[in-house]
Amino acid sequence: MSTATVTVSRPIPYTCQYASPDLVRELVHGERALTADPNWESYGAASPEEYAHWAQRSCGVVCVKMAVEALAGVEPRPVMDWVRAGLALDGYLTEFRPDRPDRPIEKGWKHAALAALARQHGLHATLAAGLSLSDLAAHLRADRLVIASVSSELGEDGPITRRAGHLVLVYGAILGAGGEVESVILHNPSGRTPALQAGACIPAARFEQAFSGRGIVVSR
Repeated sequence: MSTATVTVSRPIPYTCQYASPDLVRELVHGERALTADPNWESYGAASPEEYAHWAQRSCGVVCVKMAVEALAGVEPRPVMDWVRAGLALDGYLTEFRPDRPDRPIEKGWKHAALAALARQHGLHATLAAGLSLSDLAAHLRADRLVIASVSSELGEDGPITRRAGHLVLVYGAILGAGGEVESVILHNPSGRTPALQAGACIPAARFEQAFSGRGIVVSR
């Protein structure tokens, strides 16, 4: 049976949300302290502590960074520049409970703010919900990227137990002879291994297990 690959027309350079892509597994699983990342300064943070805080929380702005730098021709900038730009839009949601004011609940990056950040650089960006795999393929055929809300478990080799909580940049798909999506091609900012980072090819069934159906559609 024949397959076909559909991707956006421009190459999408990869950015990892950690300063050392080869150490992601160790950093994520606590085998190495984030403050001990030897490349933390390249992130653009003012200190190892600032890097350690935002490296775990920067998937959303990293996806915008990759999309903008590829589609708008913007010169690459450190990840922390994008974090600060997102924060300037009140883009990171933290909720405070009256009964526990000392323990705020972090909800993550607001999709509306991430879309606004992309639009600041001349791109079209709209929020989407209820997206199916066929919808993703249609966006790709129309030369549109999708920042997709998935489980962070997509960056591991183990089972998928939840949806959402993490963002990845979808820029391609492998289609079967009938046009159905067989695999999704994406950049995962926190993939634990090289195969799950740049150009990760995720089987459709596994992607669907991790995908919330929500995302941000980005184009020139």
